[in-house]
Amino acid sequence: MTTNGRTYLIVHPQAVVAMDLAMAIRDFEPAASVVVGTGEAEALERLGTPERIAVAFVDREPRAYANSELARLVRERGGRAVLLGDDAERGPDLGFPVLTRPFTAEQVAEVLAAIG
Repeated sequence: MTTNGRTYLIVHPQAVVAMDLAMAIRDFEPAASVVVGTGEAEALERLGTPERIAVAFVDREPRAYANSELARLVRERGGRAVLLGDDAERGPDLGFPVLTRPFTAEQVAEVLAAIG
């Protein structure tokens, strides 16, 4: 993907939540490339091979994410992960930021600004 902005990845099973998150990212960084998938396999297929990933927003439990192929790929491409969903909110954070629901565009901007 070639854009003037950074590449963001969203992995979430609910399309409405994913689209809200994508809009909030684009509000924060209008030139961003945002790739959305309902699951890890779909997200990786749609992602292609960008050199870098800025941030991946993933609906997954921290331990499951930490041991996933997706986590490895995000790390290798210089990205950070923000987890969300029931399992992320209840589980140990393992160093991952967690976006609690319901979230606003301002909260997404705060998380993105904090990550850098």
